[in-house]
Amino acid sequence: MKQALRPLDLPADRMDGEVVAVLFFEDERPLAGPAALLDWRLNGLLTRRLLNGEATGRRNEKILVDANSKILAPWVLFQGGGRLEGCDREIWRSAINDLLRSAAEAGFSRIALCLSPLCGASADEVVPLVREELTQLGDRRIECLLSVDERLRRQSDKETRAAQRPDVMDS
Repeated sequence: MKQALRPLDLPADRMDGEVVAVLFFEDERPLAGPAALLDWRLNGLLTRRLLNGEATGRRNEKILVDANSKILAPWVLFQGGGRLEGCDREIWRSAINDLLRSAAEAGFSRIALCLSPLCGASADEVVPLVREELTQLGDRRIECLLSVDERLRRQSDKETRAAQRPDVMDS
């Protein structure tokens, strides 16, 4: 098989690929998930670009930077995923495909991909979705290290449970 997928339980800054690739979005401020972690480890590089108008998160915007000693992979690819508002699974799937394709076209064959389950997808759906998108890369030999950052999902689950609790009124 030309493509291999290895699910890992690691944060984005500890993934040992040639590049660590993450999505960031136009309407997600402050940054969240894997993009926020890598931005923090890069001393706010992406945040500064956003504040200076040099980056927006628009669909397929690419920012490839040298990593520092705080990140295991030597390169970081931030790719715009467009808007989260109105995002559905097909849009998210397409953004993941674009991210994988961008990393492969840049010449990377060992891609560390760190994603949060978004746009209605569950964490359990991420691995099969990425496996399917890898097959779309054709004859390229790609090893994809995949980590799913479930912190956003856990926060969403907490908010859902809190909303389902009955209101208690003091008397």
